[in-house]
Amino acid sequence: MQVWDWEISTSVWPQASGLDRRELGCAEKYQKQVSPGAREMVSAAQHLEEGRFEEGAACAERALGLFREAEGESAAIVDACRLVVYARQTQGRLKDAHELAHAQLEAFAASDALAKARMLLLLSQINHDKRGRRNRERAKEWASAARSAFAELGETRLEVIKQHGNPLALNETKQLVDAALPLLRAVNDCLGEGVAMHGMACARALAGLLDGAADAGREALALFRKARRRGLEAFELHCLAAWMLALEDTDGAIKAAEEAMQIYMEEPCGLSAQPGVLQILMKAYFIAKDFSRAFACAQGAFERFQEANDRRGQAVALDMLALGYLHSGDFGEAAKLAQQQASLLQEHGDRPGQARALRLRCRLSVQLQDFNGAIAAASEAAAISGDLRSYPEKAAALQLMADCQMRNHSLSEAREAALQARQLYRDLLDRDQEVLALLQASQCSALSGDTDLAMQTASEAKELAKRAARRCAEGICWHTLASLHLDWGRLADASKMAKKALTCAKRCHEHKEQARSLLLFIVINLMISKEYEADADAEAEATSEAGEHFRRVEEKMEELRLLAQRASEPFCTACSSHAVAAVQLHRGSYDEALRTAQTAMTAYEESADLIGVLHMYLLMGKAHLTRRSFREARDATEAACWFGEQLGFRSIEENARTILQEIQAREAELPEPQLRRARVPEMPNVPKLDVQALDVEVLRDVVQLFVKVLIGSDDPIDPERPLMEMGLTSHLAVVLRDHLAKVLPGLSPPLPVTLIYDYPSITSITQLVTTSAEASRVPEGVA
Repeated sequence: MQVWDWEISTSVWPQASGLDRRELGCAEKYQKQVSPGAREMVSAAQHLEEGRFEEGAACAERALGLFREAEGESAAIVDACRLVVYARQTQGRLKDAHELAHAQLEAFAASDALAKARMLLLLSQINHDKRGRRNRERAKEWASAARSAFAELGETRLEVIKQHGNPLALNETKQLVDAALPLLRAVNDCLGEGVAMHGMACARALAGLLDGAADAGREALALFRKARRRGLEAFELHCLAAWMLALEDTDGAIKAAEEAMQIYMEEPCGLSAQPGVLQILMKAYFIAKDFSRAFACAQGAFERFQEANDRRGQAVALDMLALGYLHSGDFGEAAKLAQQQASLLQEHGDRPGQARALRLRCRLSVQLQDFNGAIAAASEAAAISGDLRSYPEKAAALQLMADCQMRNHSLSEAREAALQARQLYRDLLDRDQEVLALLQASQCSALSGDTDLAMQTASEAKELAKRAARRCAEGICWHTLASLHLDWGRLADASKMAKKALTCAKRCHEHKEQARSLLLFIVINLMISKEYEADADAEAEATSEAGEHFRRVEEKMEELRLLAQRASEPFCTACSSHAVAAVQLHRGSYDEALRTAQTAMTAYEESADLIGVLHMYLLMGKAHLTRRSFREARDATEAACWFGEQLGFRSIEENARTILQEIQAREAELPEPQLRRARVPEMPNVPKLDVQALDVEVLRDVVQLFVKVLIGSDDPIDPERPLMEMGLTSHLAVVLRDHLAKVLPGLSPPLPVTLIYDYPSITSITQLVTTSAEASRVPEGVA
């Protein structure tokens, strides 16, 4: 099953700062104090726990002012700064957080060594991510200075607690933990030992050693349980769920996340931690195809957040519900929820979250063919990210906007948006993304018919990738250039560039890019061979050239077959079958070509490659046309035309329309009785069925009705008999699937393109729909 790409907040991957906030937070320390500053600190902590970040920051700033007026309050000043910084970081105001911490660092006297060290650490935490390369380097320097200061002051435990929150080496962290553990065990400090093991777990995770991270996390979990710190126990379970999900241990992730959620629901201050756990839990449910529990979990969380007036939590729950509807194919409901989420985040002041929700709204609007709405959402997301100086997110939103504008045929605006994204990536020194933005601009020019500008932009991208020694990006550029030359009929140049793309892919050891380039080379050389064969009657040399190019095709086909066998990836298998089908079509083996194309289509669908599915429809349309199976040819070609329009591939869409015109011309030559048989019959209008309460007998009758109309039979149909034996062609099966989808809204996963091959009878189709309906069933109370 395809799991949709989705953006998630940083809370999905718990950071060390969450541990710092929970263990070194200020609520407990100041609850027993009666000073005005202490009362403000308690109020600030409560607001922040409940997700009211603006109110929390205001209370913390008042506390900071009161502590500054008093004498000898360095530790309290640091605590107040930490709360203000936490609020500003959550709101995406990293510059404000930095300025506050830096000003306070300079305000401390030299004698306040511990306070200065803690401020250095706070600065490193603010600047280690999303603040640009220069600030990341400064963050390392501040972290190193803080670590040295803690060591000189004998603050070993604090040093270990903080070490994992900064971009320092795994070996250094291990040395610190190894040194601290005997000291902590000597004083029977289970809590400190647990925090040290958590630090080791985080360091391993940041180094990509997720198995080791999970092992250390389990040790930390046992120590937090021994210390009876329920909040830290839940937090460690949260971390373990994230690491297990990354390790593809879905069941383990679900178990850990459910346990963490239960503890947070029981803890008085656990509400603010629930959204992050919810996101991990929902993603795990989706991967496990447990949609019923996913909906129930998200709806229950939304009700809890609504009761507590926690707008941030409500927004996260709405995000998860939207993704649930997206998985079930209900894009309209998902888009409504995404818009509701964006509005909530705007009210809450979470502008990064608002931008993320708008990007999701953009993608959903594209699914609904609402390109103007998609463009507006992407434009607003780009503006918000620009205001926040979150330039990677702004560039991503601009690229989304360019895609939408291309599909809306606003090609000059699309090119301008892509070039703006390119400039941002250039300033960020992100060469890979800069290359991709340039290729997007090249595609805009190609679609508008400006051949020279498209070629010039793609060549610029190629030179950029080459100078930056980005082999993979360079290979993509060569592939794009080859495709451009192919579209314009420059086959010899296209073949050379496809070969260069293949060379780059091999050097990068990228299986998918190798398969893609091999397939392109095969298709191009088949076309060259066909051209020479057409001239073979006139020139003997042409026959030799045709044979030489076909020999190259066979050589690369074998290479692609071995690659698919070695890689064991659906996409590589799809490319190999695609190449075989193309060769079979070239040789005139139309039935074999159709069977192989179906195999390729299944593999493309499994790898979620809609472009590959599009090409298979086009190939099958050509094969059926050559066989004079006009009805099947029309079905396949219309599907290719629709996919081309949806995906923005105008050249393929135009190719499909040309084939449709040829089909129409061929049909005009048929006698009237044959013409009637070639047309797809008009389908009956059937009321939509309720997936939530599906009647199996009614469903079976609907499937039988559709089949009888499609094959032109009034007789009862054996529900166990393969439908293709009774005259249902592969493309009439597509018509059957599409009409079933219309009467079964919300069915998830959707019916496969290869329905007739995987489920050949009425009984098997009915069973498939029944099983999918049970998985799509939404619990009561979900809006």
